Amino acid sequence: MPLPNSIIGYTQADRVRVRLVLEDGFLLIDHAQTYGNQPSLGCFSSISCVSASSTDLLQHNSIVYFNVLWAELLPSTLENHPAILTVDYCKVKDEKKATLDRVSFLIDAQNERACEAWIDNLLNKSYQNTIRNKRLLVLINPFGGQGAALTRYKKYSAPILAAARCRVEEIETKYKGHAAEIIENMEGLEQSYDAIVCCSGDGIPHEVFNGLSKRPNVAAAFKVPVCQLPCGSGNALCVNLVGSNDLQFATLSVVKGIPISVDLCALTQDDKRYITFLSQALGMIADCDLGTENMRWMGESRFTVGLIMRVLSGATYPCKVSVRISHESRTQVRQAYQEHKNKMHTSTFECTQLPDLKYGTVHDPIPEDWKSIDSSSLAVFYVGKMPWVSSDALFFPAALPRDGYMDMILIDSSIPKKEILSILLGVAEGKHFDSKYLHYYKVDAYRIEPKAHSGYISIDGESFNFTPFQVELHPGLGTVLSRTGQFQAPGI
Repeated sequence: MPLPNSIIGYTQADRVRVRLVLEDGFLLIDHAQTYGNQPSLGCFSSISCVSASSTDLLQHNSIVYFNVLWAELLPSTLENHPAILTVDYCKVKDEKKATLDRVSFLIDAQNERACEAWIDNLLNKSYQNTIRNKRLLVLINPFGGQGAALTRYKKYSAPILAAARCRVEEIETKYKGHAAEIIENMEGLEQSYDAIVCCSGDGIPHEVFNGLSKRPNVAAAFKVPVCQLPCGSGNALCVNLVGSNDLQFATLSVVKGIPISVDLCALTQDDKRYITFLSQALGMIADCDLGTENMRWMGESRFTVGLIMRVLSGATYPCKVSVRISHESRTQVRQAYQEHKNKMHTSTFECTQLPDLKYGTVHDPIPEDWKSIDSSSLAVFYVGKMPWVSSDALFFPAALPRDGYMDMILIDSSIPKKEILSILLGVAEGKHFDSKYLHYYKVDAYRIEPKAHSGYISIDGESFNFTPFQVELHPGLGTVLSRTGQFQAPGI
């Protein structure tokens, strides 16, 4: 027997009769029956408040299913209306800013059983692409960003997770590397959680992926999705998966997130092997990422200010880059992007251990088919697997979740300073992509050998030793929660 698509209820404030209709894509609060022959009001943004009057509901009379967190029947003390239907949801403004809200309706006794079936139908539609009651491991870095992560999580995120009836375990990290230890050593991780939520900047996701890489069964471990609640100075994982830095909208997107498979990278340096999910940098980008800690109070603006300072000073970073290039011209990069942009992937990786390194380590001979670039005047060396490296920096507009490539950017310091500034200031909207002074490649693997004695190397925003390192791809190794099943970026 099909579940009902509509139910009759009454507004709590003034007992106005309404029809709650499950339309294609949204829940409609329909007042047509109350106002004679007036037609249904159609779809607007969302309902305004808990006990909204009929006038308020006439102005905002729909909720899209993505925003619905939960619905249930609660007992009422009113004789004629023994039950109250409540719908918890996020009211979304400006497309990507959310606040938690609830709307309630009185239900007649004869409609209770039908209403219970209607609720099932509503929740089925609201969680069509994901699962209800997610079991979440939330790792909170209380030192991230400006030190307000725990307070912000409790105020903005926890109530939404509770409203969605998620089952949550919260753990605060106490020192650098703690998240990796938690993930590596937690018993039954794969069976206990539907996602690992990093309430932090990008440092905790980096630790989580590396902790997963040391689990006894790597295939099972990496199928647990990783996601982020933006509570750091850099929140690239969230921006790429959600398309917003708003904490409440990000929390809604965790509740409704779709697991997708993503490429991860293996990095070898000295005698160690690491997993990197976001980016690797040497030169101006690494300097601005790690050399501006004294400007952390500025938030993400410190990166832009740091870049301008280094361009004007004429900073150079001599090094040797050896790389296996797959697509070199803009035409080739665009073709590769178009080929892969609409593909959604689930994990097919089944090996219990990390994959073998196809190109060896940083200590092995460089393969003959790699191209060598020996530069004494490099300004920017930047490689990424996600389009956004911060909410205002679309450095890799051609990056895709699982295209089998890394995106590499090289900029030489010998070009005019105004051109370097133009390129770097254009990354906010990806306008740098077509600059003739920018080298943009799709690559399989590379090695970089700095020639200076000291400097900064940034891996996923974390500081690494200033020594040579080599990186190659592990296609489809990781899993993340995406709001739509894709990266949230405009593309090329």
